[in-house]
Amino acid sequence: MVKDFEDRCVFDELKEFYYNNNGELYSYQDFEKSGVKEFNMSSHKINDLKVYEKNRLAADFIRIFLDIAQDKEEITVLDGYVTLNPVINYYENLEKLFKCIYEYENNKIYIENLIYKIITKSNSKELIKGALIGAYIIKINNIEEILKIYEIHNEYLFYVLNGYEHIGLSNNEFFEIAKKSKGYGKFFSILHLKPVNYEISDWMIEEGCNNNVAITELVCLSMLSIDILDYMNKTTFSKEKIENLSKSFSIMFSDYGVKEIRDEVSVCEKLLEEINENADDIYSLYVTISILYSLEADLIDYYKEKKINLQISLYNKYKNIIDMCKKICKKEHWKTVVENELTNIELETSILITCAEKIGYKIKKKDFEILFRRDYENALLYKYAFSVGNKNIKKCAYNIAMKNLSVSELSSGPGEFTIDKLKYEDIQHVCFFIMSKYMNYEDFADEYKEFNLRAIKSPLIETRIQASSNLEKFKGKFDLKEIEYIKNSIISESVSSVRRALNSLLTDDYKREKKIVNVDNFSDMTIHVKDIYLISVNIENNNTYDRSELFNKLKEDDMVYLIRDSDNLDNSNVILVTTDKGLVIGTIPINLGEIIKNLIDNGKYFYGIVEKISDNYEEISIGVVMSYRDVVDEIGDTLMLLSDDVNEFIQ
Repeated sequence: MVKDFEDRCVFDELKEFYYNNNGELYSYQDFEKSGVKEFNMSSHKINDLKVYEKNRLAADFIRIFLDIAQDKEEITVLDGYVTLNPVINYYENLEKLFKCIYEYENNKIYIENLIYKIITKSNSKELIKGALIGAYIIKINNIEEILKIYEIHNEYLFYVLNGYEHIGLSNNEFFEIAKKSKGYGKFFSILHLKPVNYEISDWMIEEGCNNNVAITELVCLSMLSIDILDYMNKTTFSKEKIENLSKSFSIMFSDYGVKEIRDEVSVCEKLLEEINENADDIYSLYVTISILYSLEADLIDYYKEKKINLQISLYNKYKNIIDMCKKICKKEHWKTVVENELTNIELETSILITCAEKIGYKIKKKDFEILFRRDYENALLYKYAFSVGNKNIKKCAYNIAMKNLSVSELSSGPGEFTIDKLKYEDIQHVCFFIMSKYMNYEDFADEYKEFNLRAIKSPLIETRIQASSNLEKFKGKFDLKEIEYIKNSIISESVSSVRRALNSLLTDDYKREKKIVNVDNFSDMTIHVKDIYLISVNIENNNTYDRSELFNKLKEDDMVYLIRDSDNLDNSNVILVTTDKGLVIGTIPINLGEIIKNLIDNGKYFYGIVEKISDNYEEISIGVVMSYRDVVDEIGDTLMLLSDDVNEFIQ
């Protein structure tokens, strides 16, 4: 009946390893891949099937299974079926059907024999998974030994743990499995673990998310699911305890902010107190920096969103924590801690670099070179080298990067990738972007132009924009070959913002006047519902004023200011169009300028809204708007005589 199994099967291999190694995890598995399908489904990384689809797939599995059990079909048919339809997609439905058919089947021995033969003789992972489900549902002979043997391999652990739940394994036994688990097996184990006592809670907080995969999900299952403050209040902290806890917090802060923690203020204050008094390890410094950066990032977000009240409230709430973090980071002994960790190959480079940069520790060139050669795809190393490092470190990083990065692929032609859409395996694109962003001409006079000409062919949009901006330095100095190269890049470019930036390299703005005027009087200009839209016009005098700084800074819907040209003694009707920084980009048509000039003289304010910009910024059209601000000012001046607070009256 079972004809397609090889002599040396999965069960025999795992059984031999299990008894030779006292139940240790099977060391020949890939811990970063084994069990990944089960992880993706149980963590909702992929969309779940509809109920009827699961029912249908499970029913087809059972139908084929019964045909094989009765010698009506070959095992290869079921093998092919589960290869196309992995068991994880419908395992719960399969559990129910196995239970049903076993209850109503007269010849139960056929079912038992086939399940046992698949489990002990098959080399098909998916077949074994399906058979394991049947094995623990019907509780075949030696089910405990079978589950123990398959427990050592993460590919099967998801089903083994479900089997243990089904046969009534205790929470303490699940805890023992969790403590020795690795890879996706750790995620599966903690899914079944209940933090019912201090020992388990302690382990889940200190060790639960310490893993090489599924870290974000493990943080949710362990640290964020437990009352950390209660744990901290009951714990007597040694230096080792503080280090373990700091390591767990560091892992958590890589994906979550301070606000995600229950009782975050008390928890952070308690942790920082312990670190301040007793800690001298790199993880304690790193978690202090992580807390500080997390809170500062929230404050910056509120500032950008102009939520000033929330920003002030947040700062007041976390002020003590921020002050504690800054105080801890200033301690002198951290430089010794960082220096001692430079040769620790087990420490993540990102942790070391973050700490060194924050406390101002200057890494020597020879130490940096060792770090960089070992981890040349680490984006933080690039940022440190090109933004903080001395000239020797910058040159060292550049030479190693250009030798080891896939430069031809990183400059293989324009694409539409953005940094926020990149996958982890695309990290080299981030490294290349950081080089383009932080390299400066003074340190790389010989390489700067060639590097950035390569970078305008990057598949990453941000890199192309940055490289185009860097090449502004060479406007008017490109040779014929370079001009042709840029023109070809423009032709193949599909992203308008990049095309504009490339076009700017070939314009003669460097010959034009760069004029900046004072716009302080417009600093509080805002759009009001009673503003009056007048007309759409093209900005004139394109060839007079330098627009090179506009590229990818001035965009559609931006506000521009309309100001009288006080320097023009020949024509008092000239109305300048400026950016919010006061950079003059042209004038409005002279016939309209005369009208606006008279209105400005009578206290009116005008601004423009950018409606359309050509790729080379030679043509810019704006909508001219008369502001309601003069009315607001007039009312405000009147009410100021009656009230100390204008805002009480003006809505």
